[in-house]
Amino acid sequence: MVQKKNFLTLIFGALLIFLIENVSAHCPLCTIGAGAAAAGAVWLGISKVVVGLFIGGFAMSMGLWMSRIVKKKYFKFQAPLIVIGVFLLTFVPLIPIFTVVGPLYLFFIGEYGNTYAVNYSLFSGLFGGLIVFSSPILSKKIAKKRNGKIIPFQGVLLTLTFLVIAGIILHFALGGFNYSSSKGLTEDLSPEGFESVLQNENIFLLNAHTPYEGEIAGTDLIIEDWENIENYMDKLPRDLSTPIAVYCRSGRMSGTVAEKLEEMGYKVYNLDGGMNAWEESGREIIA
Repeated sequence: MVQKKNFLTLIFGALLIFLIENVSAHCPLCTIGAGAAAAGAVWLGISKVVVGLFIGGFAMSMGLWMSRIVKKKYFKFQAPLIVIGVFLLTFVPLIPIFTVVGPLYLFFIGEYGNTYAVNYSLFSGLFGGLIVFSSPILSKKIAKKRNGKIIPFQGVLLTLTFLVIAGIILHFALGGFNYSSSKGLTEDLSPEGFESVLQNENIFLLNAHTPYEGEIAGTDLIIEDWENIENYMDKLPRDLSTPIAVYCRSGRMSGTVAEKLEEMGYKVYNLDGGMNAWEESGREIIA
């Protein structure tokens, strides 16, 4: 479901380019600058959402640059199609590098509001692309206001300035989510090790087994759809620094859930062997 929403969002964003009669193009310097900013964000280890912003800007700049290279017009909507094609071919393969799925609370839906799983990096990437797409249009308007006068590297400076400002805003706005550029970490533990972290750390305990076959004392959440853990974003810890201990009956379901939680950025402890191993070690399962 989330992948389908991501695809539709990308298509909708790409179709917006057709609303502009003349596609503005970027010079190689803008493309290099946006790419360097993306690489710098990854190297500095800042928020994945910010990395997505710069990568989206780089992908859009590549598309605009490529659309300018082809001088002769061969078919209708040639320039927008080139922009969209290059943007998607650059942006989509890189999505796994900076994907961040987080909660979005909409207070106006339902009696008490609803929380949805949202790919923040996808939206920030599209926003970065929009900034890069709009900056040459803004540069032309500024030049027109100044009777054709421009400052050196005006387009490059505008593009990078807006990207950096947007990146700073996103970094601090989403700082509470601790979405760094690295993934979380999963550690498989024996029943002894699992019990130890439950006793000594501030842990969120998650039962991933479906259907219900008992639980470990202190369990915070029991899910019914272990294959779609993103549907439970509103019930998971908002702070990604809170570790999650996950278990199921044998360890198979919890292993899959642990991988997804790790992708989200959580530190995960997975009970190796599940409740079967827990019981075999002499520990109690609540029926």
